Amino acid sequence: MEFTYYNGKLIGQMEYGFLPISPNTEMGYRPMELFVSSLTGCSTSVLANILVKKRIDYKRIDVHVSAARNPEEANRIEQMTFHVRVQTDTADNAVQAEKLAGLVLKNCGMIQSVIGSINIQYQVAFTPDQPKKGDVA
Repeated sequence: MEFTYYNGKLIGQMEYGFLPISPNTEMGYRPMELFVSSLTGCSTSVLANILVKKRIDYKRIDVHVSAARNPEEANRIEQMTFHVRVQTDTADNAVQAEKLAGLVLKNCGMIQSVIGSINIQYQVAFTPDQPKKGDVA
């Protein structure tokens, strides 16, 4: 990876393309957004792979992430909570959802890189597959 800083922003040259980074949201992605996106991208990919291996069919995965920062300590992230909804026809099974969450935490390299310094909560819930508009129930 290559990075260049000029005109108040950092530009990363990645395989996929250019990545503008700046604390100014009008000039690029904020470092906090990239950090959260990194953990979310890794953990969601791991979850999707686990669902396939367990033969749990799903339509989509929605993730809401909240983070708590400590302004007394350079505004560092101290806690993150991932609320994950797996849209599926599989019956809601709290025990299975908890096992999936544990497997994601154990197998996501990005989360494992920071789990010692950030309190991470990962919660999985199954939601029913929603019929599309116009579908007959």
